[in-house]
Amino acid sequence: MKRPLIVCCSPYYGEGWRRLGPEVTGDGVDWVFVDDRPLNFWDKLTRRPMLRACLQAVMRASRGHARLLITQDPRATFLCALFCRILFIRVDHYVFSFNFPELPTGIRHRLMRYAFRQIKQFSVHSSMERDLYSRYFDIPKEKIRLRLWSIGVPDVSPDYPLEDGRYIASIGGNGRDYRTLIQAAKGLPEIPFVLVVRPESLIGLEVPKNVKAIVNAPFEQAMNIMKYSAFTVLPLSGSTVPCGHVTLVCAMHLAKTVVATDSAGIYDYVRSGYNGLLSEPFSPDDMVKVIAKLWADPDQVARLGENNHRFGAEYCNLDRMQSDLAAVLTHWGIPLTPGATPAEAFQSSDVA
Repeated sequence: MKRPLIVCCSPYYGEGWRRLGPEVTGDGVDWVFVDDRPLNFWDKLTRRPMLRACLQAVMRASRGHARLLITQDPRATFLCALFCRILFIRVDHYVFSFNFPELPTGIRHRLMRYAFRQIKQFSVHSSMERDLYSRYFDIPKEKIRLRLWSIGVPDVSPDYPLEDGRYIASIGGNGRDYRTLIQAAKGLPEIPFVLVVRPESLIGLEVPKNVKAIVNAPFEQAMNIMKYSAFTVLPLSGSTVPCGHVTLVCAMHLAKTVVATDSAGIYDYVRSGYNGLLSEPFSPDDMVKVIAKLWADPDQVARLGENNHRFGAEYCNLDRMQSDLAAVLTHWGIPLTPGATPAEAFQSSDVA
């Protein structure tokens, strides 16, 4: 009997697929992985290796009569779905990670609405995104599954603090509002801040003396900055921003308390007063009040950090990621390893 074939297409940073999928199914399923690392002169010349990767994945799925095509990046998802539609290729397509830091507009938006009709099921990382993408891309809500962002405990390097003394950390790039955080830091001159940011994050901003900005630090060093901080701040650029999930889950696994902008995109992760605190969007004054109160209360920092760690250990770990994938594969009748246990989709009501 021919073994089921699953084709996965993602950017080169999706290396986890090469372990995650086979661990869930064992040797009873053939996995093919396609990514956008340049393979030839044409890839390097055009600087569009994702186009080649997506077409390659779709054709491989078609020729091999794949049981499932899996994507996990907006570009890969869009291109694979578009190729399937224009080439009249019928293959069940599942999106393991559907997330847009910024929504597409114009012709790109219309093309995505057209292409996404081909997709059988999506997974998103917040309840807000489930509602948003259903409306914006005209996707039936029953096709969109909620699963919290899940990872293992992040690597931290080195094993001693890179920064001296007590400080507050802020890390990340997508959907961030460092302008508000910088203004808040100016109002708290006695508190040191350490930011790990992208070059564009601080354009046009005057960084005060109590703020140290580190640009493009390796992930392990960014996690060192977070681990040894008093707590971390997630400044988001609005009340409906579906970003910061990676940073939030890393903070959970490192048992760090989070001060975050009050955004519907993170309500599944942050319960204000339980595992973090929320501040008003675009309000330096409110952020000053929240940070100052927490900085002066180490007992609350410890309590919130402990709760955050407990939340992550239950809902955002690698076992949860595997069980989420197992649930999807079971839906398509794909055999699993004996120990794989499918999980129900996460619901906001799961957490009191």
